[in-house]
Amino acid sequence: MVDRTVVPAGEGDGEVAATVVALLADGFGGFFSLEPHLKAGERYGGYSGPDLFRVATHAFTAILDRHDIPYH
Repeated sequence: MVDRTVVPAGEGDGEVAATVVALLADGFGGFFSLEPHLKAGERYGGYSGPDLFRVATHAFTAILDRHDIPYH
């Protein structure tokens, strides 16, 4: 968020991959909910739409794949 740019998981400074790996190491067995809001929106919200939601999904599942974390 240094430059206030919103990007897919793994492409910014949010340390998403490190967080996911830490959760796995701690025994996390829950679920993740994607709310990417990759397109600009109101002051307190955003929007992705179907195309950008696919981008966000692929970015997040790529992190899971890189760390051999199963999902369905």
